[in-house]
Amino acid sequence: MKKVYGPYKGSKENKGRPIYVIKKDGGKKTTSTNKARLDYKKKTGKSLPKTTHVDHKDNNKHNDSKGNLRAVSRKKNIGKENKRRVGK
Repeated sequence: MKKVYGPYKGSKENKGRPIYVIKKDGGKKTTSTNKARLDYKKKTGKSLPKTTHVDHKDNNKHNDSKGNLRAVSRKKNIGKENKRRVGK
């Protein structure tokens, strides 16, 4: 059985994006995940491997609407972010 707590405001390192804390095995194991990843999992019913990221189509990291989320490879998501940064 697992319990999900949150969302909590994230740290400065993740620019304040919401996160959830997940406790498994009666609180013996604790993990965390970002809100977008958990929302995508709820929408599709699929668990994603760690090498797959959840991307925001419109580049607004605070827009976690279900139509704005998609699964992409880590490599593509990092490349997209690097292009966005250079464009500033």
